[in-house]
Order: sequence, then C-alpha cells, then structure tokens
Amino acid sequence: MTHTQIRVRFAPSPTGHLHIGGARTALYNWLYARKTGGVFVLRIEDTDAVRSTEESYHAIIDALEWLGLDWDEGPVKDGPFGPYVQSARQVLYHTESQKLLEQGMAYHCFCTPDELEEMRSEALQQRESTRYDGRCRNLPRDEIEYRLAKKVPHVVRFRMPDGETRFNDLIRGLITFQNKELDDFVLVKSDGKPTYNFAAVVDDARMRISHVIRGDDHLSNTPKQVLICKALGYAVPKFAHLPMILGSDRTRLSKRHGASSVQEFRRIGYLSDSLVNYLALLGWAYDDKTEFFTRESLIKKFSLKKVSKNPAAVDPNKLDHIDGEHFKRLDAIKRVSLVYEKLLEEKILPAGFRPEEWAGRGTGNGVTDPTLRPGAADEAAYREELPRLAIILKVMGNRLKNLKDVREKLAYFYRDDYPRDAEASKTYLSSPESAARLTQLADRFEKLEPFDRGEIERTTRELAEEEGIKAADLIHPCRVALTGQSVSPDIFSVVHLLGRKKSVERMRTAALESTAHTGRDVGS
Repeated sequence: MTHTQIRVRFAPSPTGHLHIGGARTALYNWLYARKTGGVFVLRIEDTDAVRSTEESYHAIIDALEWLGLDWDEGPVKDGPFGPYVQSARQVLYHTESQKLLEQGMAYHCFCTPDELEEMRSEALQQRESTRYDGRCRNLPRDEIEYRLAKKVPHVVRFRMPDGETRFNDLIRGLITFQNKELDDFVLVKSDGKPTYNFAAVVDDARMRISHVIRGDDHLSNTPKQVLICKALGYAVPKFAHLPMILGSDRTRLSKRHGASSVQEFRRIGYLSDSLVNYLALLGWAYDDKTEFFTRESLIKKFSLKKVSKNPAAVDPNKLDHIDGEHFKRLDAIKRVSLVYEKLLEEKILPAGFRPEEWAGRGTGNGVTDPTLRPGAADEAAYREELPRLAIILKVMGNRLKNLKDVREKLAYFYRDDYPRDAEASKTYLSSPESAARLTQLADRFEKLEPFDRGEIERTTRELAEEEGIKAADLIHPCRVALTGQSVSPDIFSVVHLLGRKKSVERMRTAALESTAHTGRDVGS
C-alpha cells in the first residue's frame, strides 16, 4: 500500500435504514474505487449513542451486501486501520483532542445548557449571529484546572482562527468560507464522546482517506474539517460534494414521495442491479441518451467530472423502465429463481403447494437446478414447480415486466383468490349464453385426451364452429373465468398450465355465478 493510493470511504450512522441518498453516496465511492483501482472503506459512525442501534447497523450491512457494494476494509472484513466502528476508537479521539488543547488550538468550555440558551436568546433579540460568543476562550489556567479537578461538566471547543478557509471541490470548484462566520464548534461533548466533525477527520486521516465523496448537505462541515486537519498536521483529503436528491415534485425527498430506503425498494421487488443503475443516474450521466448500465459498464464509464452540481429528482417511471430492462435481460434460470422467491415472499404460493394439484409438470426447459432454491420451506415443491414456472414465464413473455408485477400477473396460476376485473366479468360473464358456452367447453375439457395446448385449442375452435359462433365468443369468457382479466397470455397455454382439474373447476364456477347473476337481473 502506498500513500498515493486512492482510498475512499462510506461512513453511515446506524440510526435507521439505508436511505437512497446514502446508497447513492456509497455507490459513487465504490465506483470511484473500482474505476481507479483504489480501496473502498466502510466505517460505521456510531458517535450518536442515543440513536445508534444494532438493528440499524445490521440493516445497513444487509442493504450494502444486497446492492453488491462490497467493501475492501471495514466491519467483518477488517484491515490495517481498524477498528472500523467509531465507538471502538475513543482512546484515539481523546489523544488527538489533548494535542489540540496543549497547542492552544482548542479550549475547555464550561458553559451550561441554560447559559448557552440565554446567549442564543439575547443574540436573536439583538438580531445578531447565534454563534458561541467565546466567553470561555481565555479563562485563566488555574481556573480551568480548578473546574476540571471539581469535575465541572464541560466540552472541548475548537479555537477558530482569523482569516478564511478555502478548498477546491472536485465537483463545485474553489469554495471559500470566512472564518469569522464560523463558530468555535465543539470537538468533544460533555460525555467525552467526539462530535461528528472531529471523529470523521481523525478517522479519515488515520485510515489514509484520499478522497471524501459525500452529499452536499455536508458542505458546511468541510471548512471545519479542513481547519482540524491543518491544526493536527494532517494531509487534507480531496473533497467532492454530490448534489441533493429531490422528490419528483422537486421538493426535499420524504416519505410522501414513496419508497426512500434500500429495504423498501427491495421489498417492492426492484432488482439490485436496477437500483444500482438508477442511483448512478441521480446526479451523473455518461451522455445525454444512455440509461441502461451494468455494474461493469458503470465502473468503466464513471467519472466525478460528469457529476452534476444541480439537484437530481427521483423519477419512478424511469426506475420502472430501467428495472424492466434489467429483468428482461436476466437469464431464464435466474429469472425463475427470483420469481419463485417473490411468490414465497408475497405469500402467493399457498402453504404446502403441490404443482400436480394444479397441472402436470412442465418439461423441456432445463430448469432443474436445486441449488437455486431461494430458501423455500419445502424443497420438493420447489423442484417440482421450477419447470412449470419456467414455462409460465415463457408464456408471459414481456407481460411480466418486473418482480413488482408478480402478484398481479401470476396469482391466478397459484391461488383462487386472485385479482379480478369487475368490468371484464360484467362484459363477458353476465349473459346466459356465456354460462352455457363455458359449461359446454368445460364438459369437453373434462374428457380431453391428451390434455395439451394443441388439443385444447383444437377443441375450443371445433366447439365454436359447431355452435356457429366466433372462437372469440368462447375464448373471452374462458379467459375471464380462468384469470379474472380481459387480457392474458395465450389462453390455450394458460388452460394447459392451470391443468384440467383447475380449469374445469373455474369454468363451472363462473358459469354458475353467471347464471345466478342473470336470474337476479330477471327477477328484478
């Protein structure tokens, strides 16, 4: 490892699930490291002891693993500059704060919360800045030692120098802050824990972070961190502040805009490759037309030079489109495995499901690998259903655009309580003729041998010809009876996949309901 090696970090606080803003930051750091042959470090910043939880820590780790953003150093993997959790680095922060105190670049502040509030109120009344007024800046040495000996609660504040602080942002260019506009900010809290700004600087330096790539909500922290670096004699890393992510209405992203955490997008059914692709486009563009990227192409084409300064707005339609493109490109075996997993997750697959109760096993598709089993409770059922599901997905074609559509598009293959279109039922199942035709067709299906797609189609068209009607007059009622919808994949394939028993059962039930409905209409 050399001192010139590019080293970046993602440093989340374990106070909740991984938000898409944080995920985008992690992704850009990961892409930059992979593009340059650098090191991607994961550091958990848990200095907020009140809000940090073990549950959030594991949720963040799980989200990053699902996104495929593997880190080179950090929790679990460790490395030469650990530990990678701030709560385990307290001695280091104490040592560095003592250096600043001894050099006169920091000082003890004994002001109470009440005094600070009074100070703030007076400043507001005078229409002045609410910055700390520095009243503890020049306390006599013996007074400081006396209060420390008495264990008077205190914090450690940075002594803000005169002048200005400037740095060159890799996205925004040269940025300058006047130091007089900054506060004598706190480095160490009264409980002895470091503040974010102090701990982040110490850790970045000790972990040899060369580039700090983060959201622009941290822009106001950067001059403080640059000053701490210089005070401690650290090399100042290069900074890149990413644009804010807004909701589709160009306001600050919040829950009212829908899913906002990685876990929510995963639960809805988006593919991790799709979300990575989409997040990359929230603030970066390779050109003005390319939207589809694999991870490999993102690594090859990513550049901080093409990151925008302007806020990026979420676009659910674009995400759906990108997800559909990734789903369409999945190999058949992977698609079957993911869809089966979604069927289980959504509880669409009934407990104890056996495909032979619905239809015969499909053949000839090559999907028999039991290692793809996604945690099913019953491995036998999984193996038996794989071939049938593979055929279902082939018949569905592009009608199943993504995993989000699994419940709406596939439920009727597995359950009797599937979504039904009331308008379709009214149009195709409300007449005496439709009931009679469904009954006739069910009678023929019940005796049909062999029960395959070709014979199902031949029998349907033959009955239509005998009755002097169009085949559509049989097909439409049959489709609504079996799927609940007016539009479906090839209906003859659907009948075959549902199987004789289930198809006949649904057709007879629809015929009875149609007859009952017609009787009610006549009675009224």
